[in-house]
Amino acid sequence: TEKELLDLINSLPDGYRVIFNLYVIEGFQHDEIAEMLGIQPGTSRSQLVKARNMLQRQILQLQKAAV
Repeated sequence: TEKELLDLINSLPDGYRVIFNLYVIEGFQHDEIAEMLGIQPGTSRSQLVKARNMLQRQILQLQKAAV
């Protein structure tokens, strides 16, 4: 459900969650996120990939548990 997905996003480590929200939900680009957070654009990209991978694993676990 949508609430479960929001709970999963909120359970991400702080850095991953902030970048995920800024990129996916707010629509900022990596260069903009990097400037806002004082990090390199590559760091923003890599943390987004890690956040997506973590969410994907958690969603798969939820799906397996529901079966």
